[in-house]
Amino acid sequence: MSNPSDHPSDLSHKLRSLPSVDRVLSEPALSAALEQWPRSHVVDAVRAELDSARALLGNGAANAFAPADIAESARHALNGQLQPSLRRVINATGVVIHTNLGRAPVSEAAARAMFEAVAGYSNLEYDLDAGERGSRANHLESLLQSLTGAEAGIAVNNNAAALYFVMAAFCAGREVLVSRGQAVEIGGGFRIPDVLRDAGATLVEVGTTNRTRASDYAAAMHRDTAAILRVHSSNFRIVGFTEEPSLAELRKVADRNTMGLPTLLIDDVGSGCLLDTRQFGLAYEPRPQDSIEAGADLVLFSGDKLLGGPQAGLIIGKQAAVNRLRSHPLMRVLRLDKAAIAGLSATLQHYLLGEAVDAVPIWRMIAANPEQLRERAETWRSSVDAGDVEPAESAIGGGSLPAETRPTFVWTLPHPHPTDAARQLRERAVPIIARVEHDRLFLDPRTVLPGEDAEVIAALQQLLGNNA
Repeated sequence: MSNPSDHPSDLSHKLRSLPSVDRVLSEPALSAALEQWPRSHVVDAVRAELDSARALLGNGAANAFAPADIAESARHALNGQLQPSLRRVINATGVVIHTNLGRAPVSEAAARAMFEAVAGYSNLEYDLDAGERGSRANHLESLLQSLTGAEAGIAVNNNAAALYFVMAAFCAGREVLVSRGQAVEIGGGFRIPDVLRDAGATLVEVGTTNRTRASDYAAAMHRDTAAILRVHSSNFRIVGFTEEPSLAELRKVADRNTMGLPTLLIDDVGSGCLLDTRQFGLAYEPRPQDSIEAGADLVLFSGDKLLGGPQAGLIIGKQAAVNRLRSHPLMRVLRLDKAAIAGLSATLQHYLLGEAVDAVPIWRMIAANPEQLRERAETWRSSVDAGDVEPAESAIGGGSLPAETRPTFVWTLPHPHPTDAARQLRERAVPIIARVEHDRLFLDPRTVLPGEDAEVIAALQQLLGNNA
């Protein structure tokens, strides 16, 4: 039997009962919006809500839509347009370099430098001494030279761009030798073979997935070999029966190629780690300065991973090679903006002054004492009188140091609906991103920045209905 409410005349009655635009605009809920927004914008918001109501009624919704309800929905939609899409969040996941949460937070000095660079004019491409046009590259090169021992250095907007740039500038129409185990995908569909192909280079895989020797590269060399490319496997690890040649060995192989143009040795080290990670109980992560010392012609690395700065792709190496990149048309396409240059410069200065572990947030997190983390987690627990503090492991993340973790202590709460609890934390004015595992909510203080603990405590008190 059909439902009387489904009768066409009944639907027509409901549609006719919807308030007019002018009636909704007269509601008190929209008074402030009409003062803040152009009237046409508020009208559009009301019409959109009325269209939604018509669609709901057409799909069988039984409820009526009062003018006040439509007005409130329109007001909410308008307020949502004022909420920036890109927002600060609190990272309580314990993943230090969280790709989805913006990778590395920059230092206070870097943030100030970035603000000052964009808040007014700057000497971005102006030589203050000569009083004439200068180069934006000059702001970074001396720092890169001092920190890595490289002859020269430039920066583009990310490390994927750096690799594409180098391949297009030096290897188009020629061959590039890559170990079979390094022809990888590093995330987001970014595959080494695809990059080389799109840059016009021909990939020649050498060796096997788990074992590649210097002799494999030597056997594949000929007059069309433009480069040997070594790619650091930053987001995975091959263990067990493995072998790969050192960079110094590859330098010798490249130098022995006298059949055509010189063969470049290019090292993509990925994370841009300038510190020795072994001092933190972690596995060794390749450093750009080590690659320069071993004889690489060009070394590529990221600015927003273990370097701890803004997004950038840094290219350091031999003067002649870097000069060729400077004059290439892609340099202007891929160049950094003034904010990134300012932030990167301030970040590199921390390393130059030997203060990176204290000043650069990701290194402060990595170096954090587990007992201090326990104390913070205990403070959270005592503030809400709920949950437990347990030992756990924090991940480095960001495609850096795969499988490496640091001991930590987390606040954890068994919850009948943990995903709902995590959602409530995300819906705050400053969202808090937590982990959910095995029907429990986890918050790791390692990645919660100084000064954010009070916000975490307030959020947990609200979540648990405890406003003590």
